[in-house]
Amino acid sequence: MYSNIKTGYFKYQQNDVLSLSKEEIIDRLLKALLSNIEHAITAMKAGKIAIKGEKISRAIAIVGELRASLNFKDGGEIAEKLDMLYDYIIRELLFANIKNDINQLKRVKKVIMPIVDAWSEIILKGQHQRDLKQALNQETYKQIQAAV
Repeated sequence: MYSNIKTGYFKYQQNDVLSLSKEEIIDRLLKALLSNIEHAITAMKAGKIAIKGEKISRAIAIVGELRASLNFKDGGEIAEKLDMLYDYIIRELLFANIKNDINQLKRVKKVIMPIVDAWSEIILKGQHQRDLKQALNQETYKQIQAAV
């Protein structure tokens, strides 16, 4: 019985993901990235090293997927900046894990928040990746540029 429920849920999740647009998938990845960082912070505070390592590893894998999804042809300067930002985030996550540095995780979270918010706005407005700069307010765009 449990096996049937598990199989059904897996198929539901598979169909759910297959029905998403690229923008919605990126939005979900960004939210999952943020969630994993928040869980890593909580685990670090509680001294749960294994969970912290698992959550940071998942976060790094998500950033790798986000980085691989960049479209440099259509994305231009923003894609290049995001590529540099993702590289920075991966390095910061690695060092936070090695040094057990909660402040580094908090800095990464702070850098990611404007991007998460921007993609949420893009999804709500039904915009596409090339509209990212317009969806961001000028201050948020400057923060992203300063972070890379």
